[in-house]
Amino acid sequence: MNMLYVVIVLAVFWLLWYLINAIPYRNSSYYDATQRSFLSVFYDKGAYGEYLIYKRLRRFEDKGAMFLFNCYVPKSDDETSEVDVLMIYHSGIYVFESKNYGGWIFGSENGKTWTQTLPNGKKARKEHFYNPIMQNRSHIIWLEKQVEETNLFHNIVVFSERCEFKNLEITNGNISVIKRHALQRIVESIDGKVGNRLDDDHIRMIYEKLYPYTQVSKETKEAHIERINKKYK
Repeated sequence: MNMLYVVIVLAVFWLLWYLINAIPYRNSSYYDATQRSFLSVFYDKGAYGEYLIYKRLRRFEDKGAMFLFNCYVPKSDDETSEVDVLMIYHSGIYVFESKNYGGWIFGSENGKTWTQTLPNGKKARKEHFYNPIMQNRSHIIWLEKQVEETNLFHNIVVFSERCEFKNLEITNGNISVIKRHALQRIVESIDGKVGNRLDDDHIRMIYEKLYPYTQVSKETKEAHIERINKKYK
């Protein structure tokens, strides 16, 4: 009987958690754009990190911001550059590189690779990954060619709250490496410094120009993943 009671209580809590999270998700631009179920996103570490970025910033939609997700921007070599999250706003185009990582994070602005250190019993396990600042800088280069404008872009790398930054060496004040909880603060700070650069019509025009790159074929996505795996692994 006690076990049955525990099962019922857990089921009720799970249902409440699901409803509290799934209902706002179904009413979000992220769902409109991806058409993925909440649970499929929740159990996909990368996609969930992207959704949480949007969730932190969705209030800017009421002020005229527009979002794009998983934008496969063409490159000159017939390949693509995948942008995780874009927010087109009055103060410019915010390009977010999502790293939903935990552990200790080591890296520098100009180092080719960064390091994630995770506890693994008595011995820490280290994983190396491509410098996300450089990765996002590359995204911006190709976005500039599509938009045909410069000085609009903001390079922001976003890690999860589960990580801890260790000895990050970043000197360029125009680059932000933050945890998700700081997203609203950093966007408001940039917005306050640069002011309005885009009106509503310009925001819509850029959105419509880039939107088709979020609707690419399954083959394009698979080719992109295969190329990334070969290049960085």
